[in-house]
Amino acid sequence: MTRIQIAGAAVIALMVIALVVDERSALDQSGDQSLLPGLAGELASLDRVQVRGLDHSVELVRRDNIWRVAERYDYPAKFEQLSDLLDQLSQAKLIERKTARVESHDSLDVVVGPQSRGHRIVFPGLDLEPLIIGRTATLRSGTFVRLGEEAQVWLADQTVEITADPALWLDSQMLTIPESQILSMAAFAGQGAALFEVNRDPASGELNLTNLPEGRTLRYGTALTPNFTVIGQLQFLDVAQRVPLRWEGAARRVYRLVDGRRVTVQTAADAGDFWIQVQVGQEDEQVASLDGTDVFVNITAVQQETFDFKVSQRTFTDLTADLEQFLKPLEEPSQ
Repeated sequence: MTRIQIAGAAVIALMVIALVVDERSALDQSGDQSLLPGLAGELASLDRVQVRGLDHSVELVRRDNIWRVAERYDYPAKFEQLSDLLDQLSQAKLIERKTARVESHDSLDVVVGPQSRGHRIVFPGLDLEPLIIGRTATLRSGTFVRLGEEAQVWLADQTVEITADPALWLDSQMLTIPESQILSMAAFAGQGAALFEVNRDPASGELNLTNLPEGRTLRYGTALTPNFTVIGQLQFLDVAQRVPLRWEGAARRVYRLVDGRRVTVQTAADAGDFWIQVQVGQEDEQVASLDGTDVFVNITAVQQETFDFKVSQRTFTDLTADLEQFLKPLEEPSQ
């Protein structure tokens, strides 16, 4: 290589270094390298967020000062989850400029289109660019992002976890009842026949099966606990509009609480899914109004009457266990 060629290569190298330094200096010194610099000032007026993913899309809408999931009949959304996401996005900083090569977008999950593994977030009605959230970085903390239709990819300093599945945005907590507040549980067959009853001793707190068959014993000391306390932290997986036919001949559990209320839970298996209905009553009168301030009940009376709630198989099993599942197996007679 001639001296002129060496000198030329050196100049090119210096230009590249200067360009990188200038880019990073601008990034560090601008003082306004927020991912979405206008978001924090718009949070008070924000009333709609759209998230689109590979298999799902969800629209979160604020109505009557409550955030709701539009794809689930305006059922309330998990506000803490949305608040955490918006807080992350409003605080996120762009810390490193990455590739602007369109052919590299797929590997970072920032492609726009139906096959993208990333998530596109849109804020309708606000002067904010759409945001594409890609995969989490592996060599340092952060998430790959793109703004609007720009080809440039950035590394943001927040590890953003997001989903476009409407079911995962639902406020899924139904009941929050301490075990000490549950006095008894009575099980009934689909035809209404009483099956068995479990009572809690007020003094010792022990659970007792009132109609223990003669000569039988419990499988183990805490065999009754799951069936008795399943309503303590009762959550659902998804909601659907009420289907009356689903509940014809449904079995039920009736729980009595210390405060005099009754919690009735009906169960139904339908096409491989597991569903429950929940009603909260006081003596012989159904509670007319329950809201978010209720100490135990997280679903309103309207929601109790309007929706069917899909639950996990584990929850369904705890709510439908029969008497024999609590008891030690009978010993086979010796030959």
